[in-house]
Amino acid sequence: MDIGRVMQIMDASYRTRRIIEHSLHEIDRRALNAMVLVKRHGNKLAGYGVVAHSFREQAAQLEKAAAPLQQSIAPLVRANMRILQLRRYAEVFRRAVKNTAAGRGVGCTLCGSAKGWQHSIAEEEAGAQSILRHLVQIAIRLQEGIAEQEYVVTNGRIEAALSERSGAPLMRVSQEMGVAVASVREAIGGYRNDLEEVLHESSTGI
Repeated sequence: MDIGRVMQIMDASYRTRRIIEHSLHEIDRRALNAMVLVKRHGNKLAGYGVVAHSFREQAAQLEKAAAPLQQSIAPLVRANMRILQLRRYAEVFRRAVKNTAAGRGVGCTLCGSAKGWQHSIAEEEAGAQSILRHLVQIAIRLQEGIAEQEYVVTNGRIEAALSERSGAPLMRVSQEMGVAVASVREAIGGYRNDLEEVLHESSTGI
């Protein structure tokens, strides 16, 4: 895996996490505003009160699910730094074997050491791919969470449409929440695509 691609994933992880945090904060803030409006109108907006509470719960779950994004990046960077170091060692041994014209015993020893370095590289690469697959799974879980949040957005719009006097402000809140959810969906979708592209490259040796 190219170190440039690893840095790209690191940047994408940070950017995605920031978008998620900002959008979920907006969702939570707007849900609180909606709950205040619901409280003012009592039972008339009880249905939307359930929706607003669900918004907050889903946002909290998404924030928790996104936490491992940054946590997995440091191990990925460390694994790739070790791979670079091992490749340098392997290249040194490869050149030593090539330049050893005499002393076959020494040459055989070097060959064995070179194979050892290659084995270590393969192990580290497998570990890096495992981290990438873990990140993809996190992205998938986040996408599932966003799908549930979008369902809540739809329910919010329905409840707002059913409300008489307070329908307009509630509809506006639902629309704003929909925009925030959409921004998270797009960020996670793009992040997952980046991860799967790098995982494909590393597994096929491109």
